[in-house]
Amino acid sequence: MTDVTLTEVLLKRRDFPESLLIPFVDYDTYMQVTDKINLFRIGKDLNLPIPISFLSTDFENTENLIEMVRKFGFPLVVKPSFSKIRTKKGWMNAGVHYANDEKGLRKILSHDVFQSFPYLIQEKIEGPGVGIFLLMKNGEVIAKFSHKRIREKPPSGGVSVLCESIEPPEDALHASVKLLAKLHWTGVAMVEFKIDREKNIARLLEVNARFWGSLQLAISSGVDFPYMLFQLANGEKIEKPDRYTIGLKSRWELGDLDHLFIRLLKNPSKSNLPSNHPARLTLIKDFLFDFFRPEVRNEIFQAKDPGPFFHEMKEYVNNLFH
Repeated sequence: MTDVTLTEVLLKRRDFPESLLIPFVDYDTYMQVTDKINLFRIGKDLNLPIPISFLSTDFENTENLIEMVRKFGFPLVVKPSFSKIRTKKGWMNAGVHYANDEKGLRKILSHDVFQSFPYLIQEKIEGPGVGIFLLMKNGEVIAKFSHKRIREKPPSGGVSVLCESIEPPEDALHASVKLLAKLHWTGVAMVEFKIDREKNIARLLEVNARFWGSLQLAISSGVDFPYMLFQLANGEKIEKPDRYTIGLKSRWELGDLDHLFIRLLKNPSKSNLPSNHPARLTLIKDFLFDFFRPEVRNEIFQAKDPGPFFHEMKEYVNNLFH
């Protein structure tokens, strides 16, 4: 369920026997949206709502790029074209950074990953994160689902650790379908947005051209994407739901614990938190009460199948000590 595993499978697709069905698009189509620079070029061509973006590949050198973003102003988000970069020596992690001034920007751009690989600089969008989940066949929507991010790891923005099922925002759904229909998409994808709080517009952030981390929320809400993808791959009639449960919440327990630790132990002024972040005391209260709220479901721990949770807990404790 990661870009690393799917990339390796798609690159070696011809090595698998023909009898093995791989229900994902081909590698080149996958890269069209996984490569963020290419994604935002497509988004601009389709007139989709995207953040103001400066692409490193559009500038002769770093100084020209810095001169341009200086005119735009700060704060800014700096992100590599890929979250995980495939190199001859293996896979390299490449995270998102925040620049509050030119000095901070220059420091970020001095990192090896930005010296060696393409990247983009974008305006920082203030607002909640929203995901549009789709199953498509040749660009036509078969099933859809949407969630709103409540807490993330890191708190500045990242993996969802508490999210809620919602009706798909119309502008985000329209942009998602327009984007994937352009590529005649077949299979699953999650298109991620930030709702620009100031202008109330869903702005495109990235596409997970694969299964996503908060998949369990969709399944618990009544949209079983894995089973429907299985049916699609086998040419079977797809049992798609007419509706799904709204207001259900899914919680990645240990990820949420990490969120709490980061908020309690890290200086808020250095955490690039959203402007409306809850106070620490409120966060502690919500973290504890969520164990008892009936609308909140555990993402990993299941009473009928506790093994995955205990495995993750063991790894979590080992990481703490190392």
